[in-house]
Amino acid sequence: MTKQKAQVLKKSNFPSNDFFKHLLNGTHYYQSHNFERAIEEWSAAQRINYSEPILLNRINDQISCGCRLDEIPLLFFLYAVYINKVTGTSVIKTEGSAKKLLFHEGRLVRAGTSKREERIGKYLLKRGNFTPEKLDFLFSEAKKQGKKIGQYLIESSLLTTKSLQEVLSLQAEEILSDIFFWQKGQIIVVEKPIPRDAVVNYLPLEIAIIAAQRGFNFTDFRNRIPNNKTIFRHSPYANGNEEDIRSSLNTNHLFIFLLIDGVRNIDQLIKFSGADEVSVINILYRLNSAGLIRKTKEVAEYEDKEYLEMAKILGVLFEVYQLIINELFRELGRRGKEVVQSSVKLLKPDHQKIFTNILMDEPEKMEVNSIFRNISQNFPSPDQRLLFIDAFLELYLLIFAEYNKFVGRGLANVTAEQIGRSISDIERFATNSSYKNRLLEVLHTISRKH
Repeated sequence: MTKQKAQVLKKSNFPSNDFFKHLLNGTHYYQSHNFERAIEEWSAAQRINYSEPILLNRINDQISCGCRLDEIPLLFFLYAVYINKVTGTSVIKTEGSAKKLLFHEGRLVRAGTSKREERIGKYLLKRGNFTPEKLDFLFSEAKKQGKKIGQYLIESSLLTTKSLQEVLSLQAEEILSDIFFWQKGQIIVVEKPIPRDAVVNYLPLEIAIIAAQRGFNFTDFRNRIPNNKTIFRHSPYANGNEEDIRSSLNTNHLFIFLLIDGVRNIDQLIKFSGADEVSVINILYRLNSAGLIRKTKEVAEYEDKEYLEMAKILGVLFEVYQLIINELFRELGRRGKEVVQSSVKLLKPDHQKIFTNILMDEPEKMEVNSIFRNISQNFPSPDQRLLFIDAFLELYLLIFAEYNKFVGRGLANVTAEQIGRSISDIERFATNSSYKNRLLEVLHTISRKH
């Protein structure tokens, strides 16, 4: 079919809406090698779930259309193909280079190239299965038999079907990653049957984000963080999508995401999560490469009042716990350890998680960091952060009940007096908060139980 008969797509063929604005912005960022922002824009488009029609004409009952890349971004064209569920072959050319894309019902299933450095041999060599000399020989043998190299290698038991699929997928991703940089060129798609041997099965935005993520690697991300005073904030496009975000993140990732407020730096995220530096930076990279957060220009440190208050309250809870355990062991000796262990087992499941991997019969070894780590791994939402106080209350009460079975009375007066002094100290906290008020309720409860 001649080029004259193909429909030439213009900007007027595409809606002017937020979805296509994100596609365009992401393309500009990608082509200027700002992969972080490209991911953010394209991820925002992905959350819109665009499905409006884009009209493609049928000529002789066949879709045949194309565009110039300096007028229409590649992603616009790919969406026109996807929305119309085109099955066919597309050729894209620029400055002596040509690439071939195959689509099945609008999804990209295979990519080919005229560039020698992007052909399958490069990826086979990368895997280390063959030497260049051996591979040249195998290509020659495949050609003699009229077979594709992949088919020949599988039939010769030199490569598994799975391995070939991985190689071809990597090739397709690299081909597309290069095409997204093209600012000039022409692309045309013709609707027609294609071979059934699909390599990949990508939606347009899926392959675009994969391309950007290939450019935004961890080493580059780490180099952009001068120190742990760097601050991140939520992407403006992540607002209003909390339910979708929660379902897409595991507990640790969600905890860090919800801690990020545009003010806390990396050091403070590490402290609050109880995790190590490597883990937190890995999570930040994954959130950044998912388009959910972005690095701010600020590099600073401020007083994290919520963390400091939680740490101070945990200090009080540890002190009270140690008072109780000291008296328990003084009165019951070795049996006191059994009381502690049985009490922990009786805790509600959520409360048990607060004390995971903590030696409860050695209160002097309890660390604030351990509790924070258990909170971050199990309770990511801010509205769950008071749970650790309730866990300590239940533990205290269970120990009291067991203690009373053996001794027949409550705590010694000296222990009750010390708890009373803790109450007085807490009541002098500078500000009222939900943490302070809940802690006072707990201390008053256990003082009445003595």
